[in-house]
Amino acid sequence: MRTGTRVVGGGGEGRLEWLEVEVRDADVVHRERVEAGGLCLLIGADPACDWVPAAVTRDEKNYLQTGRDVPQDRWRDGRPPASLETAVPGVFVAGDIRSGSMKRVAAAAGEGATVVALVHEHLARLRADEFAADARGASA
Repeated sequence: MRTGTRVVGGGGEGRLEWLEVEVRDADVVHRERVEAGGLCLLIGADPACDWVPAAVTRDEKNYLQTGRDVPQDRWRDGRPPASLETAVPGVFVAGDIRSGSMKRVAAAAGEGATVVALVHEHLARLRADEFAADARGASA
């Protein structure tokens, strides 16, 4: 947890690997790049998610949409994303930044625990798809 810090960027190869943060020490503001394997936000009543790529859809108040709240034209194969998954496959949202969330710590913690299982399912599907593609390539 870092107070007095603002996320201003991030990136990686196929997953989050680093963040660029703006740190305020007294009256001095400096930027630094830090390693990151994940990011949890505590933002209060305002979503403050302008840094999230536009491919992740938002509601009218700028909260991030998940599951059936994602507009139908963004569903894949006519099916909605998983309950806490965004319009971007493999990008999940839990807690106050999510459209329709309860804005309570206990609810956010429960959603965070749920996301862990959803991430494992997503990764298992990716591995199964890779295995199937390799098998098709080997038989060709």
